[in-house]
Amino acid sequence: MSIDPNSLLPGTVIRNRNRLWRVDAIDGQEVTATALDGATSTHRFYAPIEQIEEGSLPTPSAEKMGSPQFQDLLIRANRLSMLHGTAPLMSLQRSRVIPTEYQLTPVVMGLDMPAVRLLLADDVGLGKTIEAGLITSELMARNRADRILIVTPANLREQWREAFEHFFHIEPKITNRRNRKVMEKDVPPGTSIWEYYSKHIVSIDYAKQSRIRSQILSQDWDLVIIDEAHLACRPHTSSSSQSPSKQRWEFTQQITDAATHALLLTATPHNGYTDSYASLLKMVNPEIVSGDANNPQINRDIAKRHVVQRRRKDVEQWFGEGADNPFPERDQKTVEVSPTDYEKTAYDAVRDYGDTLVEAAKKSDNRNIAQWTVIHFLKRALSSPEALRQSLKNRRGKLNDRLKELEESGGEIDENAGVSEDMAQANALDSDPGEDYTETELGERVERVVTGDEKAIRMELDSLEETLGAAERVTKTHDSKLQQLLGQTLPARFRSGGTIIFTKYVDTLEYLKKHIDDEFGDSINLHTLYGELGEAERNERFQAFADADRGVLIATDVISEGMNLQYAANQVIHYELPWNPNRLEQRNGRVDRYGQKRDKVFIRTMVVDDPMDRMVLTKLIEKAQEIRSEYGFSPPYLGDDEGLLKLLDSHELSELMPQQTLMDYGSGDSGAETEESAFDNEVLERIKDESFYNHTEVDLSEVKERQEKTQKLLGGEDALESFVKSGLQLFNCTFDVNVDGTYRIKLTTDEVRGTDIKDEYERVTFDPNRAAEDEKVEMLDIAHPLVQRLIEAVKEVALTSKDRYGRTSMRGTSLVSEPTALYTFKVRYFAYTGEKPTVMEELLQLALPLYGEEPLTEEKVRALLDDDATDAGRSEQEWKRDIETAIEHEKLERAIDDRADKRREEISQERKEMHEKLREAGYGEQLAGFDNLDVASEDLLTIGLYYPT
Repeated sequence: MSIDPNSLLPGTVIRNRNRLWRVDAIDGQEVTATALDGATSTHRFYAPIEQIEEGSLPTPSAEKMGSPQFQDLLIRANRLSMLHGTAPLMSLQRSRVIPTEYQLTPVVMGLDMPAVRLLLADDVGLGKTIEAGLITSELMARNRADRILIVTPANLREQWREAFEHFFHIEPKITNRRNRKVMEKDVPPGTSIWEYYSKHIVSIDYAKQSRIRSQILSQDWDLVIIDEAHLACRPHTSSSSQSPSKQRWEFTQQITDAATHALLLTATPHNGYTDSYASLLKMVNPEIVSGDANNPQINRDIAKRHVVQRRRKDVEQWFGEGADNPFPERDQKTVEVSPTDYEKTAYDAVRDYGDTLVEAAKKSDNRNIAQWTVIHFLKRALSSPEALRQSLKNRRGKLNDRLKELEESGGEIDENAGVSEDMAQANALDSDPGEDYTETELGERVERVVTGDEKAIRMELDSLEETLGAAERVTKTHDSKLQQLLGQTLPARFRSGGTIIFTKYVDTLEYLKKHIDDEFGDSINLHTLYGELGEAERNERFQAFADADRGVLIATDVISEGMNLQYAANQVIHYELPWNPNRLEQRNGRVDRYGQKRDKVFIRTMVVDDPMDRMVLTKLIEKAQEIRSEYGFSPPYLGDDEGLLKLLDSHELSELMPQQTLMDYGSGDSGAETEESAFDNEVLERIKDESFYNHTEVDLSEVKERQEKTQKLLGGEDALESFVKSGLQLFNCTFDVNVDGTYRIKLTTDEVRGTDIKDEYERVTFDPNRAAEDEKVEMLDIAHPLVQRLIEAVKEVALTSKDRYGRTSMRGTSLVSEPTALYTFKVRYFAYTGEKPTVMEELLQLALPLYGEEPLTEEKVRALLDDDATDAGRSEQEWKRDIETAIEHEKLERAIDDRADKRREEISQERKEMHEKLREAGYGEQLAGFDNLDVASEDLLTIGLYYPT
């Protein structure tokens, strides 16, 4: 008959189903427990139908004498399996991240909440994804989250998948229209993919669709993460129309309200409008906001507990000046290019052609799309003559196809090529293209939007041919921007590190590749990257660039969307000027960020002396830089199409496009007379006052000190590497050094194989910086499947094997004058943390003379552990007698109890000090009880006999 679960305490050991388990929690008749022998796993048992008994680890056998080497390996395996076992933050043992204290602050804040509800709004490059991953890992480690939904712009889905898999060993599925068919093959009939897979990454534009939204909301989510959350705030001007931004806001409201825990991430949470900003705050806690929805009041005292927003200069001040500051200096300049007469003629021809195109669409549903199409052609012209030529040829082919149809059937064509007005606007303004198309695909579709009758199309074709002719005459020698790049801008960058040339357009990328290769040949290592490449080829090309001595990489924004570039380059050239300053800062922020190896980064932005580029530069880019320099934050319009349009001068835009006024674009409201400017000091001061909660008052020095103590106890920084080498040797596997300092591993036995483990690893490292620099190098950390399997295999073998037994050993030493037993035992504690007591465990050691009563001091125990083993020179009869004496030592039980209780007091005191500091800073309410500990159980793991020599 099973014992009564209510008689158990968390941390006690039970036996069930022929295995030993540690009790983690009791809920009525249900017992949650973690296996202590064999592969680590957690199960829930319903006591009435189980045979649960009290259990303990059997004492070491007096019939088997193991070796000191096997015993050391067994002890190290156990220490690694409970790494940070009594540390306040459990997420540290589940990740390959080495976080700074400022990145741990949100984790501590989250632990202080019954439900974690945070707006993570740190500046670009400070590691919001890492912070979100640490919180996620912490929640999972504490069994507070399993079902997780990550909502992000479509172009950032892959970044999130790679980050969670690489850094935290969490494997979410990217769920979209294309992947669903593959995913559904593994789903049992009648089961939803949202239910079958516990962790999903979706784009916000996929999730907001009515059918998909209802499917997502029908599930129970423990944690939802909203990336680029400013895209999902409440639109400032509400209307009855279902705009994309309003649909995003409505979905985000619903999903964050439904989920237990919610994390909102954005570097630009405040768009200048208090009502929009307040809508994000309400998602994490409605009590932050009071008053009317259009005129809300923000309670900063409540908001402070839910918002983490640090500017880069705040973190730099936190690190202090000098060598400790991990951020590089930024050298940023504009490179102005004067166009040749040939280029000016081509630009004028594009504008004339634009008049023809818009005139044909004036009375059709495609009128606004046609306007954005003209902007698209102008931007392609300013990028490169080749980009313009390819666009015009693409459109010419489409027009000729439609002309043939009209000749046969008559009538008119009004075809949008699957492009909505919002999508055409996003294409022109360099915004997120959404779920349906990549940027390249969307641009090509914009070029295929056709409107008009046969006469109108023939007129457009005539104008198009003239424009194409002008573009054809812009040869290499007449291309001023190309000449500037080849003659000055690029060669100036050869002096320092790798260089990345960004362009939006693949046609410009291919054009630059040809001419740079012709100009510099083998004197540089030239590579290209763009979205149409497969993931494997993309990673291969990027690594080749990162490894090059003088590397030049021409890339589209596919690598600014999440790839860590700081290890590969410190120089950026923007070959054309995006309309959205956020695009520039995203690119810059992948290089100018924490972890940059060089002291300085160089950023050059090439700008053509044309009215369009000048307007975007002065009205948007330069002003954004001024605000960032003065206030330390990005201006409010970043990522907001309507905000961008309101900042562009209607008179200047009408001169660029004679038939248009600003009212033809966007909402039709210039905002100049009725709205505040996003650059007004009043708006900027409002953002400053309503945002920024630096939390420098959170002191996490105890966490840092505990990490250092744990590392020292394990044997220093190389402890994991040493264990892996010894473990592989134990199982006769090969471990060789490669010429680049990485390692090659080959497994030769089933004892260390598993479903997630490869038979051979060609390049692995134990250095996280080395792994971050080279994506082809695999990082072996504590959470890696191979390391975890080695830990379990060592524990299994050394506990039971005859020839590799590790629970007993003997050795000789000059440090003792009489036979002495050194005991290693496992202690489990639990903290009275409310309804869910926290269970933790540690290995402790003590030593007793076999025929004495007083334990050795802790200093003498450490000396014995550090002493080199020598031959003990004892017979089998002697050591059997002495092991039995050690097991039955009359002072052993009391000594273990005393040592465990002393350590309990030490842990409790450490936590009390941390708790007091957090309470002084206004935190720690939900950590009540985590410094109130009891010893739950103790198990003797090993006995080491020491004989005097």
